[in-house]
Amino acid sequence: MFRTTMATIAVAALLLATPAVAQTPETAGPGRTIAFLGGGAATTSTAGPLAGATVVYDLNERLSLEGQGAWLGRGSGADAFTLTGSVLVNLLPLGRRVVPYAAAGGGMYRASFDLGHTHLLGAIAAPFGPGSEFCPSPGTGYMRGPGYGYGDCTAPGAGFWGVGEMPAFYGRRLGMMMVPSGGAWDTRSFTDPAMSFGGGVRLNLASHLEVRPDARAIVVIDGSDNHTVGVFGVNLGYRF
Repeated sequence: MFRTTMATIAVAALLLATPAVAQTPETAGPGRTIAFLGGGAATTSTAGPLAGATVVYDLNERLSLEGQGAWLGRGSGADAFTLTGSVLVNLLPLGRRVVPYAAAGGGMYRASFDLGHTHLLGAIAAPFGPGSEFCPSPGTGYMRGPGYGYGDCTAPGAGFWGVGEMPAFYGRRLGMMMVPSGGAWDTRSFTDPAMSFGGGVRLNLASHLEVRPDARAIVVIDGSDNHTVGVFGVNLGYRF
């Protein structure tokens, strides 16, 4: 899905750029830009689509402020939302047709997991009846019943339950859990601070049209632990 999404965005950007590049755009000085964002997000084990919006306010030819909100597909049974603010350092004056930039900033990252999905905790099964307490066990796949676990959770008599494809960054934060009496897991969400680093290129295709390929590393932080998500996208914006 990730490769298909990126290929579609690349083709769309090329089609949009073809008629515009043939024209001579007016000088694109400092201004404001509102853009739609599309692309993908990936970790070492999971990839998915990304969609959102950005607003850029140019302070001068070299410095700009960016606000961005985006939804990220995080694999089966999981998704995330990120809201960040960044400083863009334009490496060339904004009047150029092609302006590379570096970006750094921070904000929040909220990840949600449907624990009953087959790729996460899955269906409730023996020996875990309603009311049974257990410890989630990151890194052990779909293991049910007594086994090895780690983290701050102390295993009760029921043992451990594998958390499937949930990243260990989140799995070991579930803590002691109890099998619900209704027989169905709920959705668990985590909201954490995040830092963002990366860069891209501002392509001034016409007087009001800007296409901006961009790549960022989002580092999600929980105490001394962290989780990194690579974000690759294209912003299609209107400058005014």
